[in-house]
Amino acid sequence: MDRIIILYTKTNIMSDDAINESEKILESLFDPGNAEILVELKDGPKLLSFLTKKIAISKEELDEKLSYLIEKGFVSKDEKNDDTSYLLDTEKLSKVLENDNNFKNIDDGLAKLDSFLN
Repeated sequence: MDRIIILYTKTNIMSDDAINESEKILESLFDPGNAEILVELKDGPKLLSFLTKKIAISKEELDEKLSYLIEKGFVSKDEKNDDTSYLLDTEKLSKVLENDNNFKNIDDGLAKLDSFLN
């Protein structure tokens, strides 16, 4: 009797590009330098002058750190007259953090580490 081998491939709903994008967003959100800024923004918009004094960072460094999160819509930058303010989109942030798929890789990684150690 011949053996029939059935190969089951687990499909992922998200494309590789979407997964990479999601990982990049999470990395940016949890980057220690960015996290410190986001903590300041969680309660509402903050002026550039407040952030640069509170975090001891230059305007250029702040813009560089937040550039990706601004591009992806997690942080908005509002420039009026001589004042610049930053605002965290807490609703968008919550949606990303609540998405189970974002933390699946963490669970998989911990399971692999556990099996390796045992």
